[in-house]
Amino acid sequence: MPSDAAPLPRGPYAKSAARRAEIIATATLVFGTHGYRGGSLRQIAKQLDLGLTTVMHHFPTKVSLLAAVLEQEDAADTDFSARSARDGFIPSVLAIVERNLERRELVRMFSIVSAEATHPEHEAHAWLLERYRAVTETYTAAIADDRDRGRIRTDADPAALAGLVISGWEGIQIRWLTDDTDPVAAMRLLLEGLLHPAPEL
Repeated sequence: MPSDAAPLPRGPYAKSAARRAEIIATATLVFGTHGYRGGSLRQIAKQLDLGLTTVMHHFPTKVSLLAAVLEQEDAADTDFSARSARDGFIPSVLAIVERNLERRELVRMFSIVSAEATHPEHEAHAWLLERYRAVTETYTAAIADDRDRGRIRTDADPAALAGLVISGWEGIQIRWLTDDTDPVAAMRLLLEGLLHPAPEL
């Protein structure tokens, strides 16, 4: 372990971090089952066998808890651009799809909250707009880079392709959540059909 590594939290700090993680995980399940508007801090507290005041000590409002859940999702792919440059856009996207097989409830929560957040007055609407902007920008650059490297063969606009990948991916995830349609196989077919990967040498 590097000598300058941050020490692990101990005592009350470790307990507080563990409790926050437990609340976020339960919120993911509740929001994934009932939606953001249908879920409540009281339901989350009940599932954890905690008092409402304990949950509110960590997350004073439902909006603050939603923000923590969404931030956890966004933090999962901070190195996507580097991985795409190294491995290629298609393998990097498929790696996330495969990882999401182990995060079904988080994907369910994300899908439900995203649908609800299309309403301009929803608490997560601004987050959703910013997320689409940021992901589209990242994917546009990665697709253009793959084309420059000769990894894919398409003359289509990278930004338009990025939007189609995002939209297709969300639809594929909903099918998987509904009837277990293989999301990896479906996503591979979508990516290859859109991007026309160069044959391996």
